[in-house]
Amino acid sequence: MYRCISCGAQVQELYRQYSPTVLKIVKCEECGEFADKYVEYDPVIVLVDMVLLDKAAYRHLLYNSNFKAYWKLVIILLLSESFIRWSNKRQQFEESGQLMSFRSERNFYFELNHTGLSLLSFVTSVVLLTELRWKILRSRPAKYRRLDLLKALVIGGCAKLLNLISIIWKQDDELEYQHLLIIGYSVLCLLTAYSVACDSGRVGSLAGLIAGLLAQDYVYNSIPDNYSATTNVTLGQSQGQ
Repeated sequence: MYRCISCGAQVQELYRQYSPTVLKIVKCEECGEFADKYVEYDPVIVLVDMVLLDKAAYRHLLYNSNFKAYWKLVIILLLSESFIRWSNKRQQFEESGQLMSFRSERNFYFELNHTGLSLLSFVTSVVLLTELRWKILRSRPAKYRRLDLLKALVIGGCAKLLNLISIIWKQDDELEYQHLLIIGYSVLCLLTAYSVACDSGRVGSLAGLIAGLLAQDYVYNSIPDNYSATTNVTLGQSQGQ
């Protein structure tokens, strides 16, 4: 079953094909708009509209597209965020006069597990709070499915890939503002994807996401770091002299 990208109503079909080169997009019976205009568009246009936080583009990808490689996105997000955090901590060791030892590869795997647990806590918290919300309000949308919410969190989380830019940029005062902008945009992407999957307003969606982000931050900070490092011998000798 497909969904109208304008109102989210279920539709039996998106278009009717009369010949190999002629097709007609079906209109939604609920809102009267075209069920999915993106069936005629290039995927690049869909991506651009998603960058612009268009809910219609998110509905197209979640409900009407053939995209199924969500597990690949999860792996990419996990590896990228782990590498960013590992790289930042490695730089902190270097700035404090220490160099990462030959165990730096082991430290990356530790950061990978560390990040994986925090992301799992985020997803679990958002899903559980969403289910609790429906039970308290007794207004669970008929369109809502838990699997769609999981997909939406993966799609919305792709905005975090912008943090890879921080590895290229130098660590200066401007980077802090750019980092805050990336965080803000990532939250907006998650908010848009969540509101589409749960068919809810932005205020209610924001509450669930904030709770999930707080849970993620708590789990990440509650796990102690056990990074291995060795003192920079050359620097230590020069300071002794």
